[in-house]
Amino acid sequence: MRQGQNRGSRLLGLSAVCLLLLAVVVHYRIALRHRDPGSSFSQMLYLPSGKYLRPATFGYHLLVADFVYLWSIQYYGDPGFHPRMEYLQHTYDLITELDPNFIDAYQTGALFMFYEGRNPQAGLRLLDTGLQRNPSKWILPADAGFYCMMNLRNRDLSARYFEKAAAIPGAPSLAKRMAAGMHFRMGDKRLAYQLWEEVYRTVEDPSIRQTAFQHVHDLKVLIDLEDLREAIRKYQNRFGREPLHLNQLVSSGILKAIPVDPDENLYEYDRQTGTVKYSRQLTVYRRYQ
Repeated sequence: MRQGQNRGSRLLGLSAVCLLLLAVVVHYRIALRHRDPGSSFSQMLYLPSGKYLRPATFGYHLLVADFVYLWSIQYYGDPGFHPRMEYLQHTYDLITELDPNFIDAYQTGALFMFYEGRNPQAGLRLLDTGLQRNPSKWILPADAGFYCMMNLRNRDLSARYFEKAAAIPGAPSLAKRMAAGMHFRMGDKRLAYQLWEEVYRTVEDPSIRQTAFQHVHDLKVLIDLEDLREAIRKYQNRFGREPLHLNQLVSSGILKAIPVDPDENLYEYDRQTGTVKYSRQLTVYRRYQ
């Protein structure tokens, strides 16, 4: 008897879900006939919060999330249609509340919010919510990092997102490489060096390892030259002249030791001009030499 009641409840639930999905299809078809953005006809199906809709799906919330997701792509991705962007956040909040592990929905929703909805804050919020619900998905903060870099031109925020992605176990070296690149652009060569050095030590792919080696090599040179030039400037301010040789930077207490290049050779120093340089050409950071 109880088994029959359970079966009846499931059939009733499935029927309710089918009716809901049918309503979405019918509404969209009607909306296609009213493409005029000035029309008073509502182009967007009213969707309640996923918090309230989920119990009404009788356990079929994942199915509803999939269907609304496919509908949203058709609705917001139709180039001949003018969708109501004020419903965009609500639509993807609904989908991800029904299915908190729907990673594609977070990514697609953020994409629409950045490019169609012109609402980057909402896009980042959606990706942040996705990471909170799915802390092992490095792709979500990585996506946020790319948006901050390419769309917002916010290097600091981009670097923070890439670092967050890189810290997640199983994240590819790409996240750490992007974080290193952003820190270099922000002027932090030492942190960029540390991140590339970690990639070099941990990555297995030979081509990526070679790339990491080139970055580590060049960044060491740039850091050494920066330290030597700063030390020479301090020496000039203290003694009113350039040092006769680099060892005077140590004897004067300005440096603890004279750095050597990656091949363990001394950097070239011109005592007439007080300039120091690397004798070879850099590979990656040539124009910063």
